[in-house]
Amino acid sequence: MRVYGGLSPEERVARRREQFLDAAVEVFATKGWASSTVTDVCRAAKLSPRFFYDEFPSREVLFLATTDRIASQVEQVVRGALATGGGDVQAQARHVLTALAEYFIADPRTVRVALMESLATPEFREQRRLLQASFVELAARLMRPLRTTNADVAKRSDLLSAGLLVGGVVEVLIAGATANETGSGPTDLGALVVRRRGAEELVEHLTALFTAAAQL
Repeated sequence: MRVYGGLSPEERVARRREQFLDAAVEVFATKGWASSTVTDVCRAAKLSPRFFYDEFPSREVLFLATTDRIASQVEQVVRGALATGGGDVQAQARHVLTALAEYFIADPRTVRVALMESLATPEFREQRRLLQASFVELAARLMRPLRTTNADVAKRSDLLSAGLLVGGVVEVLIAGATANETGSGPTDLGALVVRRRGAEELVEHLTALFTAAAQL
């Protein structure tokens, strides 16, 4: 096995893949799906098109891989929050919501790619639907321990409530990601969510909504 630059061939391939995925987040978030090209991604990754096509058959495959990586990162954030949350059920829900807010606010490009540019094609929209459905199931799981009613009734009601709440959260994240573009004022929701204090207020409000929805 030939080692070059301290990396094995497999490690170099893995590093190039990450470079392309990092570049894809930047390009798709700033230029948008419709206006971006493979050349743009290669330029941002500082790699040649030959390496691109060794790893990705098309720009569409790269986009799906990019949103898959975002979904995996979100899953890791949630698992970490659940593992270290402790406390009662409501405190754990707050901990998860805080971790998710910090993830998306730290890099609004992930919101653009996973929730906005993912509307560009039917295949992308299906992947977006699956991602949002996983958020709904997570929200419903966080609600269930707060219930005291019949389990079957609780499951149906929690899924409905979680779907409505997650849909609202998605719009809040999009508002935050586009706040600087829309010239939002200090009371605008988008401007609120990008400020840390505002994000903390939103997490507290959302935790209260989750608790109330679980008790419907």
